[in-house]
Amino acid sequence: DPRIENVIVTSEDKSACEEFLEILNKELPSLRVIQNIGDVQQGTGSGSKLEAYTEGSSNAQVVASALTSLHMHMRARYFVLTSKSTWTSTIAVMARVYGFASEVIVFDIGPNKNTFAHLARRGCA
Repeated sequence: DPRIENVIVTSEDKSACEEFLEILNKELPSLRVIQNIGDVQQGTGSGSKLEAYTEGSSNAQVVASALTSLHMHMRARYFVLTSKSTWTSTIAVMARVYGFASEVIVFDIGPNKNTFAHLARRGCA
């Protein structure tokens, strides 16, 4: 889509973000990258690994981190995700219902075979 100007990059997997950013810088340097710089959960792989959060993070920062990432994604139209991640599947499902984009398109690079993953990829219709 030639209208794409911005790319939101976020993941609970810090190395995935780093690798994706490297690819973007090399292949599509004209795109503006948007990241949640306040994300204290990046690299934890989970919302429950409290010991892995950025040092000194409070409960309020953890909640704010999740909510700001979710808010950012509700503005997206295209998603590259893995439905093996409940978080990214939830974002795709919620974007279809509550998001700002008129049409949500999902590219699942790590497909899971269950009903929720199907909803993330195709929607409810």
